[in-house]
Amino acid sequence: MPNTKAAGAWLVTALVGLIGLGACTGGDEEGGDSAASADFCTNVENFEALQAEGDALFEATDDVPVERLRDVFTRFRDAVDALLDTAPEAVAADAELVGTTTDALIDAYERADFDFAVLATDPQYAEVLAGLDDDQITEANDRLAVYFREECGTT
Repeated sequence: MPNTKAAGAWLVTALVGLIGLGACTGGDEEGGDSAASADFCTNVENFEALQAEGDALFEATDDVPVERLRDVFTRFRDAVDALLDTAPEAVAADAELVGTTTDALIDAYERADFDFAVLATDPQYAEVLAGLDDDQITEANDRLAVYFREECGTT
């Protein structure tokens, strides 16, 4: 079983700040593309619920069965895909950047077969983690946060 303490908290750092932006509560109040906004906001809510499930899984024990990790990461990838599929044009490029980065992190976990000792020595994983501090990612997250707050009714 992989030691989750060695890996840090689930995908918190891997999510590049997307999760902490707040849950969406509805569509565009000014009559814009409210259906797209509502779908995107709903997908953010689902994404955040999965993040909470992952956090709880990793907080519950030092060792998480590989099968549970695979399940959560598969559903997490699906949640990212849903966000990308419904991202409004205003934030599509930012969502794509965050999604691509998240996919690269999930790929690293899968390559290591969720063995965190192997993951710690993966140079591609180290590159992805180093890239999380990139200004483009920070700026994309900032724009996504503004969009969520303004269009999804977050506080």
